[in-house]
Amino acid sequence: MLTRRRMLTMTGGFLLLPRALAAQDEELRALTNTPDQPVLGNPAGDVTLIEFYDYQCPFCRKIHGEVTELVRRDGRIRLVMKDWPIFGGSSVFAHKVGLAAVSMGKYEAVHNALMSLPGRRLAEADIARAAKSAGVEADAAAALFDRQADRWMPLIWRNEQQAQQLGLQGTPAFMAGRAIYPGAASLSTLRGMVQEARRG
Repeated sequence: MLTRRRMLTMTGGFLLLPRALAAQDEELRALTNTPDQPVLGNPAGDVTLIEFYDYQCPFCRKIHGEVTELVRRDGRIRLVMKDWPIFGGSSVFAHKVGLAAVSMGKYEAVHNALMSLPGRRLAEADIARAAKSAGVEADAAAALFDRQADRWMPLIWRNEQQAQQLGLQGTPAFMAGRAIYPGAASLSTLRGMVQEARRG
């Protein structure tokens, strides 16, 4: 199991897993290639950046613009979005809407709309308005999620297990290669993680 005790080094504000563990541990490979996991950026990118997030997390929403800009400017980052609804019912509803939007072909638009919402806590009405601005009716999307629960619930459970294995305490959290940052990383930290991952 990956835990913080097994993270040995720190550089540039982020933690590094030991090389031997990173090379051998199947759990690390599973993090980057989970079936049905939403992927943004360049699907064939040379670096995978993972983000554990909750739509209700104000820090996730605050840093979203910087993450998006980094991925856009770099052009070679594969951004894997790990849905981790940990802040109650509104979080669950938002993630239902977001994941159902994958099936509708509108994930990125809905994701960006939800991440653009202001405030610390979101009500379902806020989520519905944001989804509608991206062309998705929230109630219909949540119902679609429920019909596709056999597809989406294992993904959410797997994300939860992976977060626990990594010793994460909350959202946001980022990972690239052997580098992990548990918290609202700065743009320079994210750049450093991507550079470290490219160096291998």
